[in-house]
Amino acid sequence: MDAIAGKKITYDFSRFDTSMSEKGTCSRTRREATKREYTRAKTKISAFAVFSTVSVFVVLVALLFSYVKLTEASDLNRKAKAHLVTLQEENQMLEVNLNQRMGAMQIRDYAVTRLGMSKVDKSQITYVTTSGGDRFEIIEPEKKSAPKFVSGLIKGFSTIVEYIN
Repeated sequence: MDAIAGKKITYDFSRFDTSMSEKGTCSRTRREATKREYTRAKTKISAFAVFSTVSVFVVLVALLFSYVKLTEASDLNRKAKAHLVTLQEENQMLEVNLNQRMGAMQIRDYAVTRLGMSKVDKSQITYVTTSGGDRFEIIEPEKKSAPKFVSGLIKGFSTIVEYIN
């Protein structure tokens, strides 16, 4: 360390401009001189830039307005659909009530008065068609009740005979 401390180091300050460090004797640098020479000209806004800005603003406002209208229309549509479903349910309930209240006598009166229908007379001929064959049953009142076993055999036998025919 003594070797380093014993040496005297000298610095060369000739490279530095001493006149700049003093306040009063400071000369202008080339950069400062050119800055002042070039004064900025006022920038003019072109008509195209104004037109473009205004048109973009108008388009944005129109889009916002259309989204608001679309939202209102969809909300109105949703409410109308809900109201339609309610009315359809009410219509079904009213039809059921109408059918329940209309009895056989009311139907006969409606057919006679409104539709001009009349009952069949004895002189008129009526035709009835059936999809199956002709079949009839004669039910005779029982004179004496037979035992359940015998009546079950008779019913079974008559069912087999009907099936065969």
